[in-house]
Parts: sequence; structure tokens; C-alpha cells
Amino acid sequence: MTSLSFSTITILAISLSLSGCLGPKKIDKWVATQYGQSVPEPVKKKTDYISVASPLVPGSNYISTTENKTSKMLPLVFYWQFNYDNTCTLNPQIPVNNFTNTVLTYNSKQLKQKLNGRRIELSVDKIPNVFSLDDKGHVVWIIYAVTWEYISIQPKVNEMVVSYKIIGNDNTETKTGVITIPNTDKGVSLKAFQSIKKMTWQYLEDYDASITAMTKKVVDKLAAEL
Repeated sequence: MTSLSFSTITILAISLSLSGCLGPKKIDKWVATQYGQSVPEPVKKKTDYISVASPLVPGSNYISTTENKTSKMLPLVFYWQFNYDNTCTLNPQIPVNNFTNTVLTYNSKQLKQKLNGRRIELSVDKIPNVFSLDDKGHVVWIIYAVTWEYISIQPKVNEMVVSYKIIGNDNTETKTGVITIPNTDKGVSLKAFQSIKKMTWQYLEDYDASITAMTKKVVDKLAAEL
């Protein structure tokens, strides 16, 4: 009985150590550090033929909010499994500002030529801004506890949806449309000798690049549809 109690306490301690390194507050702190403790500002550049808005933009300037969505435990006699899933939601203003900056700088001359004096109103109706930091821990108990983990970050929102309106010279609506771009973000997994913090920063760098790439595809599709 004493041995069983000791093994149970040991496994529970391992469980707590696995979950403790991935608390929501710690993840939000890492995200805030990556973005310089504030939501990146959009570029100052403006045009009279392109405007960007989004119903997703909140009224506050938080950088991210993380919640522990799942905490599953599979306690068997010789094998235990733990699954800690922290879901992080970035302030939508972060990717929307990225979208705006890219639209105003990428191939804007071609759009202007295609519009031919008209103007376009873009609405970012859906944009990837949620990811899951998942820690799957395993414990095999024979004589000693043997543990291993698989830690990864995966996107939760899988597409960018942008609607548009073309406004003519007489301020009448001449064309509308919706463009959907699949998410190009493939996620990352923890590498050997890499910290979870640096993995998170790597993911956010890849995420920003993915938003930029998706936005360029939106602009290319717009140019083709005008």
C-alpha cells in the first residue's frame, strides 16, 4: 500500500509539473513580449481608393487572452496520459493591422489601375487569430516513472474571409464579392533543446508571415475580379 501511494503521488507531481509550465498567464506574457507589449500600429499611408474595416476589432487594446480549454487525464495502472490544451486568442487588431499594411503596400498600383477612378471598401470578416498550445504528457510506471511530452502549437481558425464593395464615381455600389483564402499556417512543434517560450515566438513570427501571404492572395484575387 505504501508503494502504491508513493507512485501515485509521484505521478500526480509529474502531472502538475507538466501543466505548470504552460499556464495561460505565462503564454500571454510571451505573446506580449513578441509584440513589444502593445498592438502593432497600422502604417500611416492612406489612399483615397482603398479603405479597410473589420467587425472583429475590439474596443480594448489587450494583446492576447489565453484559456486552459482542456485538461484531460487517463490514469491506468502502468500508463498515464495528460493533455493540457491552452487556447490563445490574439487581439484581432493585430492581424487586421497586418492585413491593412499589406493591402496598402502590395501591388496597390495595379489595384488603382483596375479600379479606374472607382474606390473599393474591404471588410475583414474572418481572420486567423486563435491558436492552441498543446502539451501531451505520458508516464509509464514500471519501477521508476518514465515521462515524455509532445508540445506543439496549431492554428484554430482555418481561413481568411474578406468581403468587398466597389463604389463608382457617382457613389453608387457597382460590384460586391467575397474572397476566401485558406490558412497557410501549419503550426510548429517543440524541437530538441528549444524552450517553449522560443517555440511560441517562432510560431508568432511564422503566423505574421502567414497573414501577410494570405493578404497578398486576397489582393491578387481582387485584381483578377475587377
